[in-house]
Amino acid sequence: MSEYKAWIQNEVGPFTNLKIGNMEMPRRGEKEVLIETKAATLNFADLLLSGGMYQSNPQTPFVPGFEVAGIVKECAEDSHLKVGDRVVGACTVFRSGRYGSFGEFCISSENLTYKIPDEISYEAAASILMAYLTSDFALHRRAQIKEDERVLVNAAAGGVGLAAIQLAKLSNAKVIAAVGSDEKAEFIKKYNPDLIINYQKENLKEVIENKYGKRPINIFYDQVGGEPYEEGLRLLSSEGRALIVGFASGNIPNQLLSYLLVKNITLMGVFMISFEDDDSAYLHSRMESLFNLYLDKNIDPVYEIIPFEKILDYLDLIGSRKTIGRIVATI
Repeated sequence: MSEYKAWIQNEVGPFTNLKIGNMEMPRRGEKEVLIETKAATLNFADLLLSGGMYQSNPQTPFVPGFEVAGIVKECAEDSHLKVGDRVVGACTVFRSGRYGSFGEFCISSENLTYKIPDEISYEAAASILMAYLTSDFALHRRAQIKEDERVLVNAAAGGVGLAAIQLAKLSNAKVIAAVGSDEKAEFIKKYNPDLIINYQKENLKEVIENKYGKRPINIFYDQVGGEPYEEGLRLLSSEGRALIVGFASGNIPNQLLSYLLVKNITLMGVFMISFEDDDSAYLHSRMESLFNLYLDKNIDPVYEIIPFEKILDYLDLIGSRKTIGRIVATI
């Protein structure tokens, strides 16, 4: 086989330029794995990648898609994987690779590829990978969350936000969930956050301080940036920690350095992929723990399964903030 079917970005521009076509079969590089795609997770970052606004820009034409669950077709002889393994992994488009998961085949990083237990479906594994591993890394490795601490989660009804709520509750923390609609506020009630705020209708700072007093937040988990980031920052207690997970608003904020200084606040970047080489053993151990939490029914990933042909439609819904949880396309 010399070609495969994929959603292809032929030139940098809006994600709406993606077209289904034929892409040449990828060749795996050092520390890379060729995977036959069974399920691919959609992310807001796919929109940024298509538009040339991600941290790195692949050579065109390229296939978006950051997460894959599928079957190993090729790997190194000394790999911890073998041909035929059921795996979930992070595709190399995050570092300018061209072969993401929105196609029949893709390339993933060997150190960010994990065997899936037989009891877990491809779709569930794809929904868990980045959302839960990122939130676990953020809360435990970076913020070192403690029992009874208050955690404010922005964009709490998204896949990453829901993962953060569940993992924080498992740590016996108090969780405040900020969402952008009544529908989302109603949906996340079953995950038992201690307070839910619809920031489209309520003033986030006023509601939180009326209930808990001035600057009551210990950990602020932000994927949004812009004004919501600044509001959350001002709610942090002395020695509070702000976890910077992403900038879904498209607005990368300037840091309020004088405020950080006088309030003893710590900003923490969250990019667990940087541990690909620095501490891949740690990530493997945490992924195994997350799979066990899922099998024991201690976490409940929320995802909608869609056909491959509907990827463009659902990227549009993600861009307009109309989705809840994760979207997983099957091929």
